Amino acid sequence: MARLELRPKDGRLLAVALLLIVLLTIYVFGVHWWFVSPHLEFYGQMDDLREQQQRYARVISERPTIEQKLAEVRAYEQGNQAFLAEPDANAASAGLITRLRQAQTDQSDPKRCSVVSNTPYSGGQEERYKQVVVQARLRCDLESLAAILYDLENGKPYLFIDQLMIYKQQTYVPPGAKRVASPLDVRFNLSGYLREPGKEVP
Repeated sequence: MARLELRPKDGRLLAVALLLIVLLTIYVFGVHWWFVSPHLEFYGQMDDLREQQQRYARVISERPTIEQKLAEVRAYEQGNQAFLAEPDANAASAGLITRLRQAQTDQSDPKRCSVVSNTPYSGGQEERYKQVVVQARLRCDLESLAAILYDLENGKPYLFIDQLMIYKQQTYVPPGAKRVASPLDVRFNLSGYLREPGKEVP
């Protein structure tokens, strides 16, 4: 069996390698883990905080512009004629009833169309803006009804008509008598929105 002989030069290289391994181990477990690593983490946190500070500084510098934009939006909302002008639901309901009667007066002959009833309605789903609803019942011929509905839905503030139901009344006509068109029994909800926000809708 051949005998392995180590020369002095090989012994020095091995000793240097072992010394480097020992020093590296001491550095990793004795210096880096306890001193260097916490400092590196601390510097990383400082960089994050510095970046956040710069971002907040940019936002703060833009504050006058943002406040100006908000003021413009508020001014626009105050002047927006899409909403009902009244300050509360009761006044808005009265306004809707007045608007309905005005449309009936402007667009039809009282003999051809009449408002039978109008009642404020407080039900319905919650929406982003507070909705005011009036349940209306009219007795009209078709031409007058079309003119009234068009007038209500194409003015300002914006009004909406839904739950529209039309019933044709049957009347007895004696034999030989002239048939006259019967008025339609019309029922619908007339609604609009107050300027004040309602509940938040998810």
